[in-house]
Amino acid sequence: MKLLKIFALAVLMIFVAQGRTFAEMPEISAGEMYFDVFKGCYVLKGNVHVAASNHGFKAVVTADEALVSVAKQKCWADGHVKLTHDNITFSCDHAYLQWQTKTVEVKGAVRFVNKKSVTISSDTAIFNWQDKIVDFYGKVKLKADKKVKLEDGVKLDGKEYQHVRYNVVEDKILAVDKKFDSPEIEIPDVDED
Repeated sequence: MKLLKIFALAVLMIFVAQGRTFAEMPEISAGEMYFDVFKGCYVLKGNVHVAASNHGFKAVVTADEALVSVAKQKCWADGHVKLTHDNITFSCDHAYLQWQTKTVEVKGAVRFVNKKSVTISSDTAIFNWQDKIVDFYGKVKLKADKKVKLEDGVKLDGKEYQHVRYNVVEDKILAVDKKFDSPEIEIPDVDED
């Protein structure tokens, strides 16, 4: 009986913590959805749709599968992941969103499209939605039309790079590097985080 009371208290604390940490509860739907009490997150499978509107970031994530921790303010998405924010779209194999750090880390067949002027593909990328800056790493292919702005000193002299830095709001390429030591982007497991 004592174990049952502790379990009930733990469940209550998880739900209370969820209500306090988000300005708005994300809209979550999927073909199959349940709350895993032990991991403290929603488990979503099939036709995953997560619409978040928190701390100045409004985005929709679709994927084959996802885990959403409202208490930790994090989302792990896998399989045919698509992140849509304003007029930009990321697609990739895996994404890790963190509301507190205001970042999205994406990896595996990354493709970024700004409907205005640029298309970028890479192995990995990190998007900081507070600064509206994206860093692309690995084998980066850049296709930019003549409307895209360039930071002083930046010259596009090819289509492949190891690093490209792009400001989404200004539609401006801030840096391109042919040689660059890319950071290792490791998406943590829910249990490790």
